[in-house]
Amino acid sequence: MPSVLHDQGNALPAGANAQIRGDALAAARGGRALFADLDVTVTARSRLAIVGENGRGKTTLLHVLAGILQPDEGSVHRVGTFGLARQAMAAASSETVGDLVAEALRASHEALRALDHATELMVAGAPGSDDVYAAALETATALDAWDADRRVDVALAALGACTDRDRPLLQLSVGQRYRVRLACVLGAQHDVLLLDEPTNHLDAAGLEFLTERLRAHPGGVVVVSHDRALLRDVAREFLDLDPAEDGRAHLHSGGYDAWREARERMRTRWEQDFAEQRAEERRLEEAARQARDRLSTGWRPDKGHREAPAPVPGTGPGARLQPHPGRPRRQPGERPGSAAAAALARSPCPGRRPAAARPGREPHRPARRAGVPGPGRRRPAAGHRRERCREVHPPRHPRRRGRPRCR
Repeated sequence: MPSVLHDQGNALPAGANAQIRGDALAAARGGRALFADLDVTVTARSRLAIVGENGRGKTTLLHVLAGILQPDEGSVHRVGTFGLARQAMAAASSETVGDLVAEALRASHEALRALDHATELMVAGAPGSDDVYAAALETATALDAWDADRRVDVALAALGACTDRDRPLLQLSVGQRYRVRLACVLGAQHDVLLLDEPTNHLDAAGLEFLTERLRAHPGGVVVVSHDRALLRDVAREFLDLDPAEDGRAHLHSGGYDAWREARERMRTRWEQDFAEQRAEERRLEEAARQARDRLSTGWRPDKGHREAPAPVPGTGPGARLQPHPGRPRRQPGERPGSAAAAALARSPCPGRRPAAARPGREPHRPARRAGVPGPGRRRPAAGHRRERCREVHPPRHPRRRGRPRCR
């Protein structure tokens, strides 16, 4: 593709009315968003620098403004003519320096040919030739077509480029081809110049000439560059594509120093906000840790927090079992038929028959033989499981522990 592109919608110069306006532009490459919801306006008085780290989409935005690339979202409106100097250029095998210059000055050469044809019509007395000649003269004057070739030659010499127009581009180095292309863009006298890294391959003399031409250019200038000297001398507005705290690109006015100061203030504020967020995060983590500790250990009273409750009488280690409160204790020497034994017989223990229910027998406990149930007891039926008494009876001897007697 040619290094100099013209607006296809309006090839005529617009002068002070020239404009490139991008509304809500968005672009992504390789699944990564470069910029989004970006508004850009370039007028005939603009001196705009697009800055940012590598990979932020500076060249992509420049190509979107030139119409080479279509944005993923948004639209671009152009009025007037513009020239684009790319950072890289592919040369055809038969293309010469003269071909590149002719492509850059095509509008001026066409305007001169149209003016010559209108002059011939007017000399021949053709009807309406006056209006045709006036329009052709206006176009040639706006382009300054008569001085176009001289401007290109001056730029070629000042930038140290090849001035031999018959020289094939393939015989030139990358730096020499770049200088030829830049000289063509500067000599074409476009309404808006779009330059991508114009200081590449330039020496000190070429950089000085470029700076003077950009400052004296009557139209708008949009430049993508990392050269601080060029940015300081030419740019008045800076579109910083590096995302700020809100994640969007920002436009700074006031020149290079104002942009640097605004950038430092924004970065300082961003760092302070980040430090505050980190401090708040640590505070919340500490509060959550303390809350977890309270949940896991809060039910345990601290030592000395309160006095232990008084022990209940008859409980605790070493306490002796007390007799059942509803059953009197039989004293040593009492016979089973006594009043105490009768009260003892009324115990609710299952499986024991009261002594009064055994008529005709002495209320005493005779000796039993092994395997023979004693008086007052019944042999349980087959398959019967006697309910175990859960009542704890007092011991028969003071030194013996209490145990259930209803077995």
